[in-house]
Amino acid sequence: MVITREIQELIPQAPIIPIVTVSSQGEPHLIVVGQVKEVREGDTLVFSIYKMHTTQQNIKDTGKMQIVIATREGGPKGYRLIGKACVEEQQVLFKAERAEALL
Repeated sequence: MVITREIQELIPQAPIIPIVTVSSQGEPHLIVVGQVKEVREGDTLVFSIYKMHTTQQNIKDTGKMQIVIATREGGPKGYRLIGKACVEEQQVLFKAERAEALL
């Protein structure tokens, strides 16, 4: 399990969630979202799509995605989640393959 209980508990505490995708030319694209819509079994996080045109194109082209879950509540804590994403029914589905502690 990549998304541990500690990471699951941090998700609703994160004030914003940075998302990075990569284009087919290797260019990173950074955006922020306000929340994770849903945590699914199998280390999958769901994000609602609001615009995200470049993000969606990058996901279709490469599928590469990273997010950061971090908070200062109760002392600074954070994780970088690295994995693959796809776009389905106006949602981004991100499957975490690896987690790295940041703080």
